[in-house]
Amino acid sequence: MTDLETLEIETVVRLLSKTPRLTRQARYEECTAIVARHLSGGSEFLFALIKAAIKAGVHQTPLIEDAVSFLDDAGLARLAFFLQGEAKRGTDVDDLLSGAALQQPNLFPDDVLANIPDFEDWLTHADPRSPPGCHHLVFEGGAPDDPFFPTRVNHPTWHLPTAGQPFTIGGEGTGQCPTCSERLAHLITLDNFGVSANLSLPRLRIETCHGSLEVTFYVHDEEGRPTPIAPFHSDNDFTPQPMTRKSTVRLAPTPPRWLRQSYGTSNSRQNLFRLGGLPSWVQGPQFPVVPGTDRPMKFLLQFDSLAGFFWGSGGMLYIFWDEESRMTCHVPQYT
Repeated sequence: MTDLETLEIETVVRLLSKTPRLTRQARYEECTAIVARHLSGGSEFLFALIKAAIKAGVHQTPLIEDAVSFLDDAGLARLAFFLQGEAKRGTDVDDLLSGAALQQPNLFPDDVLANIPDFEDWLTHADPRSPPGCHHLVFEGGAPDDPFFPTRVNHPTWHLPTAGQPFTIGGEGTGQCPTCSERLAHLITLDNFGVSANLSLPRLRIETCHGSLEVTFYVHDEEGRPTPIAPFHSDNDFTPQPMTRKSTVRLAPTPPRWLRQSYGTSNSRQNLFRLGGLPSWVQGPQFPVVPGTDRPMKFLLQFDSLAGFFWGSGGMLYIFWDEESRMTCHVPQYT
């Protein structure tokens, strides 16, 4: 590393240590500006920064935790070795361990994975080290909304290579909620769909009531159009505003490093709009069954509280599908 890079690391650590009498926001903005210059191709710098932050005891901040996502494979392997050594010495590096383990669990032994809370959900599956494949929904123009943090706007999951046709997400739906009489919000319409799910329908139109904070079910006709069915949501559910914003997305095959994403670890920086794979739970596993049966439904996709969508106080919406009944189940979870 250059002398300038060493000086930059010392500056970030000093600012995070609250030595200068600056406001917290100004201190953090200066640190963010320094780190932003090294997010692309700066793995050596970021690894040294994380080590220095740990040594100084200022590593428990999103800026340092997010830096893990921008390490190359060699840097991530070095960090995994270093973090395990720090953990054995009694240093609290749990959040950094979680981020590294989710991205590359093969760098950690089973006993380490078993003690990482964010990995507990994955350990319930047959092969937690090799989860099923999935696709990300990548937005035209990158991360939606107005991302404040460079570690979000530049995060790799917003910029994965895409393939295939574009999809429109959001906008007004065609159906109506029987409880609140509001028009449903359109999530996505999957045309001639053959990726990450077994659908016999030529298309599947997924719509939801933006005022529902409860588990709801929709049955789909031969054209894939949804109709809400009982149980409906309660009269007390509430969402601040209708979800009418439209965005264009394309599917991107998810690389192995991002097959496991934790809602908590993502810190709203990562792209959690996903099709297939396994859910990134907010409150823990909640797999529905088809009403009147004990048949479990299959996870289809998940939407985050971004791009005009907002679930509860800020959370996720998970969509499940059952081929036999042509039914979707919408499961919201929020903080």
